[in-house]
Amino acid sequence: MLKVNNKQAIMNLAQSGIKTNPKKYLVLVFAVVLTTVLFSSLFTIGSSLLNEIQKATMRQVGGSAHAGLKYLSESEYDLVKDDKKVKDISYRILVGTCEGEVFNKTYTEVNWAEPLNAKYGFCYPEVGSYPQKENEIVVSDIILNRLSEKLGGEELTVGSHIEISIRIGEDLVTKDFVVSGFYRGDSISIAQMALVSKAFQEKYAPVKTVKYTESEQNNYVGWIMADVNYKNAFNIRGKTKALIQRSGLREDLDYGINWAYLGTQMDPMMAALCLILIATFIFAGYLIIYNIFDLNILSDIQEYGLLKTIGTTGRQLRKIIMLRASMICAAGIPLGLLLGIGVGGLLLPVISNQLETVTVDKGKVHINLLAILAAILFSYLTVVISALKPCRKMSKVSPVETVKYTMPLDKKSKPKKKMLTVVMSLSLSLIVLNSVITIVKGFNMDGFIEDMVISDYSVQEAQLDQPGSSYKDTQGVSQDFLAALANQEGVEETGNIYFGNPNHTFSEDDWKKIKENFLCREEVKQKIIKYNSYGNKGFDIDEYLKYLDQEKTLDGNTYGLGKFACEKLKVIQTLDGSSQIDWNQFNSGDYVLASQFEDEGGVLINIVEPGEKVQVEGKEYTVLAIVEMPYAMRLQAYSQIQCDFMLPENEFLSLYQNWNPMRTLIDVQNEKEETFENWLSSYTKQIESSLSYKSKDDIKDEYKSFGDMIGIVGTVVAVILALIGIMNFSNTIVTSIITRSREFAMLEAVGMTGKQQKRRVMKEGLEYFLWTLAASLVFASLLSCTVVRLLINELAMFNWNFSLMPVLYCLPFICLLVLVIPVIVYNRISRKSVVERLRCE
Repeated sequence: MLKVNNKQAIMNLAQSGIKTNPKKYLVLVFAVVLTTVLFSSLFTIGSSLLNEIQKATMRQVGGSAHAGLKYLSESEYDLVKDDKKVKDISYRILVGTCEGEVFNKTYTEVNWAEPLNAKYGFCYPEVGSYPQKENEIVVSDIILNRLSEKLGGEELTVGSHIEISIRIGEDLVTKDFVVSGFYRGDSISIAQMALVSKAFQEKYAPVKTVKYTESEQNNYVGWIMADVNYKNAFNIRGKTKALIQRSGLREDLDYGINWAYLGTQMDPMMAALCLILIATFIFAGYLIIYNIFDLNILSDIQEYGLLKTIGTTGRQLRKIIMLRASMICAAGIPLGLLLGIGVGGLLLPVISNQLETVTVDKGKVHINLLAILAAILFSYLTVVISALKPCRKMSKVSPVETVKYTMPLDKKSKPKKKMLTVVMSLSLSLIVLNSVITIVKGFNMDGFIEDMVISDYSVQEAQLDQPGSSYKDTQGVSQDFLAALANQEGVEETGNIYFGNPNHTFSEDDWKKIKENFLCREEVKQKIIKYNSYGNKGFDIDEYLKYLDQEKTLDGNTYGLGKFACEKLKVIQTLDGSSQIDWNQFNSGDYVLASQFEDEGGVLINIVEPGEKVQVEGKEYTVLAIVEMPYAMRLQAYSQIQCDFMLPENEFLSLYQNWNPMRTLIDVQNEKEETFENWLSSYTKQIESSLSYKSKDDIKDEYKSFGDMIGIVGTVVAVILALIGIMNFSNTIVTSIITRSREFAMLEAVGMTGKQQKRRVMKEGLEYFLWTLAASLVFASLLSCTVVRLLINELAMFNWNFSLMPVLYCLPFICLLVLVIPVIVYNRISRKSVVERLRCE
């Protein structure tokens, strides 16, 4: 069989069709532009945010390495340092922590580190040099500024002398250091880092030579912390486990995974949201491009019929159409990319400002080649998918049918099967807009803040809630502060929270109930096993339960609560079945409140029941209620069972005597808040710098425009989708009216007035509107009650409320468009005389 090279001929035919009627294809180019804008803006914002979040999270975590191996001895590091599957590895040695007034609110870890490891940890000196001599040190600019404030504003820089006390195990070493360099610190980091010289480390914290599990005194000093980078960030956890096994390291070795890297863990809700967005954009692009392609192919079908009569095959015709689709993509996708990146650049700062990220390029567009390629690919695939069905339809029509073909119309003289496409396209924007505004309107700032800060102000010792601090002063609120607080104007309510000694001992009868109702449960045993498994490979749960049975003791804390603090508790179950705690009854001194146990699945289980007897510091009390203490009130640390008891303030103090509060909760009159905060800020800086405070306004400042961000982004998406819908409607109406121009001319020739014909086309537009109205209300309701409700219920700062008002507000505008556009199109074609229109075939 003779094979003819007809590629150039097919290319010429594809180009000639576009050149013959460029205006018709401009509409399709614009549709591709809009579709590409959707994808490119989505991927631009997405990739930029991922880059920003990843960098910020790395700085928050304190490192950029993929994983870290913790508490290694020198010999253990030697086992792993030359592994061939590791891209690079470096280490630091723990020396101690800084102590003193300056470091109360800024937990600072002291290490010696290899230069590469310092770069991993963002603490390599940006100004100055690496420490070489025993008295040289590198610190962050944050530490320098704090030290400068303490010295009355004296400027500290490279070469300055600073006195720092370092806690090294049981010893406190105070030394006059010379600043050899400093780096830009991050206020959101878990800890600031200070680097000392190798000479200092070897003198005060020599590297460990025995395994962590064999060491008699694990005070964290002298252990090697190795940071590892692999060739890629895929399956970091699996690679780290394999590295430990391959190197012959102990199975219970502690290691950490850098959760800054995408792929170490993926939020299912976020992944689902991204998939929904991509699917929505593909569907929106498909609706318009398919519709326009279908109409264009049908309007050109006589051209294709003539080509068929001279021997062009269906396969060759499909190639011509797909080449035209590719040419349209070549014209529309680059422009759409530029516009999409621009839209992304405008929206990115709005979104970025809502994220608690600290990066150099915060809010700036990060041009990612993969993101651009993804936008091009999805846009092109949308066009290809949209062109396939019209392509197949055209190739099946015989040459005779194509020559006689005009346009398939239904009984109402409208293009067949276009009603559904147009209605879906118009409805989609309304449905998306309704969903977005439902989410925005559900933003509940007060409800969200209550989960994080339970009063206007919470005062506590500065390091109490520092994640990296091993020292927790649970009596940090002094009597001097409470006395000063009592003299402040505008204070409405105050409530102290006290923290007592842990562990509770039970009587024989009470312990029997705990064994039968609590300790025998499998989920309790599983959590105890998991809690004790690290560093204790041979842990035996049965032996441990026997030990507990002998001691009749459970770990847990004792809290003392003032009335204001007691009102903040979440009541689970009470002795009398009520939903509130009777303060007078509780304050009588005969009762105690108890917490619940939380298993690995988050299920809460009662340890004791209301009405049962328990002992606190040797005194017997009756359990009045089972409660949940908000995270912001309690000591932010956990044990395996965590059996907490709560006493009224006076009863607590009668047991513990001369005890200071762990926290003090404060509510202030609105009009006095500014004055009070100025006093509180000054007091915690100048009088008792060991104290810090959290305020409700701090949270408001961080989240006040979060809802606005969702609204802006969602509205932009809805507007683009609305443009697609209007284009779809306009193109369908234009095609319908142009196709029927001869019919309109004939009707005008026999006496139908232009006014009557306009009324007729307006009636058609109204029919589209009514179907759009029905579809929008039905599907917006379904989406709101399912997907939107599910999403909102996952977010603490939102409340779901059903509403269709956004759809109802937009419908008059849609109605106006669907009535006006047909009239405009009719006026355009009616400029020609009746005779000219009657001559058209």
